[in-house]
Amino acid sequence: MNKWFILVVVVFSLLLVSIVSAEQTTESLSNTKKCPKCNTLYAEGTIFCVNDGEELVKVEPDLICPECKQKGQPGDEFCKLHGKKLIPAPTVGVEVEQPLSEKELLIEQAKKYIEKAKALKEDAAFEAAFSEYEKAEKLYPDLANLQYDLGGVCWQLGKKKEALQHLEKCLKLTPPNSKERVKVEEYISKLESVELGFTKEEKTQRKEEREAERAETMKKALVEIKQKCDTGLVPAGTFTMGSTFDEFNEEEKPAHEVYLDAFYIDKYEVTNSQYWEFLEYIRETGDHSKCYMDEPKSKDHKPDKWYEDRYYDHPDFPVIRVDWYDAYAYAAWAGKRLPTEAEWEKAARGTDGRRFPWGNVWDIKRCNVGSKGSLTIGSYESGKSVYGCYDTVGSVSEWCFDWYYADYYAESSRSNPKGPEVSTGKRVIRGGSLFANNVYQMRCARRSNGKPGERNRSVGFRCAADAK
Repeated sequence: MNKWFILVVVVFSLLLVSIVSAEQTTESLSNTKKCPKCNTLYAEGTIFCVNDGEELVKVEPDLICPECKQKGQPGDEFCKLHGKKLIPAPTVGVEVEQPLSEKELLIEQAKKYIEKAKALKEDAAFEAAFSEYEKAEKLYPDLANLQYDLGGVCWQLGKKKEALQHLEKCLKLTPPNSKERVKVEEYISKLESVELGFTKEEKTQRKEEREAERAETMKKALVEIKQKCDTGLVPAGTFTMGSTFDEFNEEEKPAHEVYLDAFYIDKYEVTNSQYWEFLEYIRETGDHSKCYMDEPKSKDHKPDKWYEDRYYDHPDFPVIRVDWYDAYAYAAWAGKRLPTEAEWEKAARGTDGRRFPWGNVWDIKRCNVGSKGSLTIGSYESGKSVYGCYDTVGSVSEWCFDWYYADYYAESSRSNPKGPEVSTGKRVIRGGSLFANNVYQMRCARRSNGKPGERNRSVGFRCAADAK
């Protein structure tokens, strides 16, 4: 092609571009062309690119839904969500929204139904709200908040079994160890505590499914948790035990020096997954040879509400609602033992008589107290003791080996004390739990007690062992 001819054409094209540029932002994409080399767009009527002289090619328009303005996929004629016939996209120079995926479109429409349902629910129009929630569920059922709301509406309508089923779906869609999950678990536990009309066969099936789900969860978590849950050495020597005469409780007095041989103690409280493994052993073997000789007959060592409470689905939460016999049996099965009261206190507070594992000044940020903290073991690095023991304050209280006697310190041995030699009817419990209602109960010297057969949601345990 003659270079002078090309030059003339280019100049002509530039003139034409300047003429139509004012109108270009209102012309549809169906009336544009582009350079196949540099992809510069031109108005209809332009023939060659001013940059490189390439002959322009026709640009096929993007088609969008006139209602939601989302771009259709290649080959689409109608909007998948609204059924509207697609039209050419906005003109050149007008930014077109990136098309949502089909999943995103379904979620957006489902949310509209959910918002409408919530407004109806506030007016106590539960039947109408349920209808809107159903529409949302048909579009996209895998929304945790949708399943939660459906559970609530079903409960209001007397559909108790359906309410539980929706909440269980919500649970599967909720991240593990989140506060939202704990909330759903508590809701489910409340529902399961009432009569829901399940047949005997349905109850059996539900229990088997729950056991299978929990077993799978525990098996997956056990290896990592076992690697994490090691023991720490507390060296031999003396430490200050108890409290002085001018403060706190009589049963903590007098403050006195105690010598302890070296011993090992778990850095973390025994978790649900570790205790689950112990229960599986007992179930499969029936071996109670390691259990305390005077434990009640027919004990299976399952904590209260072991199957019902979703708390036990969390592998890294400390096991709770175990009595002293359960703790003793687990420790022996694991090749360990329960710590003595003196061992527990030294491991928690060190040798200088400090009030808390980290020092003498209370700091709520260093431990799990109240409803906002994390129950996962070892979540409070700054709250560990000088010997590396986590959660000796907050989380759960812990069983110790000793029989409890309020005036024991006045007569106890100053070397490796193990508590009264005969039964007092109660065993020592140490450490303030997350349910403690004041700082006084959180001190390392604080003593508590319980009958060996008692179970409480605030009490768990950790293990110890002799240092050889």
